[in-house]
Amino acid sequence: MMLDLDDLTADWECPPGELRARATVGRDGTELVQLRVDLGVMQMFLDGRPDGERYHGLPTVRAYVEHELRLGGERLSAQDWQELERELLQTNYRRMALAAVADVALQSNDEPGARRYIRCALRDIDECLANLDWLQTLPAPKEGYASLAPALVFDRARLAAQLQIIEGRVEDAVEQAQAGAAELDSLLSALGCDEEQRDQDTGLRYLRELSAQLRREYGVAQTLNEQLARAVENEDFETAAELRDELARRKARSQAGRSPPTSDPGTPLPPAK
Repeated sequence: MMLDLDDLTADWECPPGELRARATVGRDGTELVQLRVDLGVMQMFLDGRPDGERYHGLPTVRAYVEHELRLGGERLSAQDWQELERELLQTNYRRMALAAVADVALQSNDEPGARRYIRCALRDIDECLANLDWLQTLPAPKEGYASLAPALVFDRARLAAQLQIIEGRVEDAVEQAQAGAAELDSLLSALGCDEEQRDQDTGLRYLRELSAQLRREYGVAQTLNEQLARAVENEDFETAAELRDELARRKARSQAGRSPPTSDPGTPLPPAK
């Protein structure tokens, strides 16, 4: 039996410094995502653990760690924490692959696919951040954990803004970019970056520029939340009540899947720097 990976990667280039990923289906019909790396391909399940396994009968290592800690943590071993770290790394690879697949879907005008993969990537980002929180509690956490958190926070804001653009919620995208920039700025400060270093951070600059760009392109001088804050500050309570009602209506429409067509939903964000 020939098991040469060249047959799988011959028509799938991977230029240095770029990310390539694709969705596929396994022999049993299970949906998979593949990430192209310089020496081959990483293949991951779309749901659950990327390796498709369960850990001591639970969906993830984190679920097992949290379960054991609720019982006192006496059964936890160094191997469990090592497995949590491995799961973090695998999930981080999958979130990168999912984000890349979502970009491909957008380029192909496959909005349902883009929404699905973005949501999956956002799920993995939250999972990675939760795993990081647990690993930071160890007596001697690895230094690499700190550098991963800013990348996750940046990508969460970028992808969430992209999803809101697709779904026609431009004001939410503006606010998501602003909130993401504020969160990333605070995190970098906590990690010891001074103001000059933070101003030069490419992720932080991207999110700030993204918010300004969306305002310009879609004519968003003030979001409803910003108008509400100004009305409250000016003690214009009648206007504030009207704005609250409109925000509630927008939220209801969004939850019902009937977002108002405030923009071209196919407009993609600029590529991340």
